Amino acid sequence: MVGGTLLFPGQGSQYVGMGKDLYRKYELAKETFHEASEAISMDLTKLMFEGSMEELTRTEYAQPAILTVGMAMYKIYRDLLGKAPRFLAGHSLGEITALTCAGGILFDSAVRIVHRRGELMRDADAAGSGAMAAVISLSAAEVAEICKHASSSFQGGAEIVVVSNINSDDQVVISGHKGVLNEAVQRISKRGGVVIPLHVSAPFHSPLMAPAAQLFAEELKGLKLGTLQHPVVSSVTARLYRSADEIPAVLTEQITAPVQWTAVIRFLLENGVLEAVEMGPQSILKKLANNSTALRVLSFDHEPDREQLLGKGRDEGQDYSLDFINQCLTIVTCLRNRNRDLEQYEQGVVVPYREVQSMLNELQLSRGRAEWKHLVKAYEMLISVFHTKLVPENEQKDRLEQLLQDNGLKDRLGSEFLASNRS
Repeated sequence: MVGGTLLFPGQGSQYVGMGKDLYRKYELAKETFHEASEAISMDLTKLMFEGSMEELTRTEYAQPAILTVGMAMYKIYRDLLGKAPRFLAGHSLGEITALTCAGGILFDSAVRIVHRRGELMRDADAAGSGAMAAVISLSAAEVAEICKHASSSFQGGAEIVVVSNINSDDQVVISGHKGVLNEAVQRISKRGGVVIPLHVSAPFHSPLMAPAAQLFAEELKGLKLGTLQHPVVSSVTARLYRSADEIPAVLTEQITAPVQWTAVIRFLLENGVLEAVEMGPQSILKKLANNSTALRVLSFDHEPDREQLLGKGRDEGQDYSLDFINQCLTIVTCLRNRNRDLEQYEQGVVVPYREVQSMLNELQLSRGRAEWKHLVKAYEMLISVFHTKLVPENEQKDRLEQLLQDNGLKDRLGSEFLASNRS
């Protein structure tokens, strides 16, 4: 089944605590975070959950952390909704996340690659001579013209500043040497533009990153590529990757080339995409799109959006993970029995439990996935056991709320539980 279009953010989206709720709720997320930590031999989870913002912002840590959160979200999306994405696209670093989710790069390799990418980008500006700033209220063409004139006139052309990100019709980012960048900022302000300095560790997507790009190209020579299972739009070319063989060249160019995000969004709109989901920390791409384009974006990191997304499209023909059925059976074994009527116990506990256990065994041997009717049967079994074992109402409520919340089913099965309690 083909689903929505997925967007992955780049650096600047990181924050302390990102992914923590996913780690607690979903085993898939926990496994993904642990795999990432093993890949680069450090406790990435501890850094994301408990570290300082200063340390997390270091590019060699921010890159694998953001990629890992995006991958965890993608796995949850895929597992719960069972939909193959129509398109994937990522902003700068997010393009690597998109390629990884699409199968072009193995996840553990991707984590190591972006960690190394961050080290190379950090070292390319070890002296701290570069900077970046966001510009609002001027077009990309106007800002590019200002950068060109500033670069040619400042200190005899010894320094350079360029447009590095074209994020929307009225927001671009500039990168370059600090001196000429400040000169460009003054000219932009006089032209009526609003400038916001960015707290980054290097002047990304500028010629100052050329040494990093050269070394990164060498790193990518040993990268084992997979097969792209889904279409990926490049933020460098704003075109689809024709095959995974293009990955090394495009990702090398990406380090010094501007991010063509408005062109990516234009490609999606021209191909009939009206809705997309942002997979990563915060809601940066959602805000960019919703403020300036016809594309409607939901953010997986925003809980109301996530609940809406995971509740969408769950119809009778949808496939589901077997986790919910397993959890229902586990809860039954943990409940204290207060009913001494053996006949009631047989009919209300033993029989339905065995039926669901048998159903689960058959699903595991055949498809490995469940349909909606299987989830309903497991849920009805659990309600029957609650009533037969005379479980207190507050305990029923607490256990069911946790179960439904963990599996994203509160809106659907929660109402059925309330109805059954009223009858």
